[in-house]
Formats: sequence, structure tokens, C-alpha cells
Amino acid sequence: MGTFKLAKLTLGSLFKKPATVRYPYEKRDIPTLFPDMRGHVVNDVENCIMCGMCARVCPADALTVDRKAGNWTIDPYRCIQCSSCVHECPKKCLSMDVYNTEPTTRLTTVTMHKDMPAKPTKPVAGAAGAAGAAAKPKRELTPEQQARVEAARKAAAAKKAAKAAE
Repeated sequence: MGTFKLAKLTLGSLFKKPATVRYPYEKRDIPTLFPDMRGHVVNDVENCIMCGMCARVCPADALTVDRKAGNWTIDPYRCIQCSSCVHECPKKCLSMDVYNTEPTTRLTTVTMHKDMPAKPTKPVAGAAGAAGAAAKPKRELTPEQQARVEAARKAAAAKKAAKAAE
């Protein structure tokens, strides 16, 4: 029985296509063969809002986000390709590329820069200040809230007086 199985296997191998490819001459179609393969993190900086959620959830601390400077940095040698950052991104600007990063001889980080809009300056006192104050009215408190505020102020004043007496 064993001889017939061996002969069937041997003869079958003669007429089948090989399971491997001749690598330098033939390349496999990686995206179609392995669509869920995790290669490396890719950021679409134009859609990124620099919120830093990716850096907070990264278990390897491979990501850093500097919102003020507009820099998004990844250390590819610390990244463990877990795709936690991809799942947490609120704008879905992060993705996992199918291909691995190119081999290099230097250990470097990848930094992407986005020009962040400048924060508006506060208006100066005077006519512009009066207009700004009119635009944002003071919040009205309920009688219960007013009573709590007054009680807290009295307690703070009594505590300050007790400290001063000591």
C-alpha cells in the first residue's frame, strides 16, 4: 500500500506546477494573495488632524504627535505592526500598507509635517474687547447654584481667616 502512495505522489509531482516561484525572475502578487498582511503604517497627512490618538494607543510608543509644530513621527524599528493606531484614528488617515519597509543601513525615524493653522489672537481691550464681551454673554445660574457658590465663598473666607489667625 505504501509503495503505491509514494508512486502516486512522485508521478503527480512530475506533472504539477511547482509550489514555489523563481524569486528574482518571478514575483508574487502580494496584495491579491495576502490582502490582510500588515507591512507598515502609512499616514495621509493632509487628512490628519494631529489629535494624537494614535500615539496614545500605540503599545510600543513608536508614534509621537506634536500638534503645535504639526509633526507626526513614527519609529519604524519600534513599531510592532499591531494596527492599533489604524483602528483608533478618528479621521481614518492611517492605514497599513501591504509591503514591508525597504531595508536600510541607518536607523531613522519617519517624520511628516503638516502646516497647522495659527490660533486667532485675543482682541485687545477697548472697542474690540467690548464687542467680544457682548458676543459671549455670561451664563445665568439657578438659585440653587447661586446658593452653593455663596456657601463655597463663605467657607473659603472662613478657612482663610482661620489660617491667618494661626
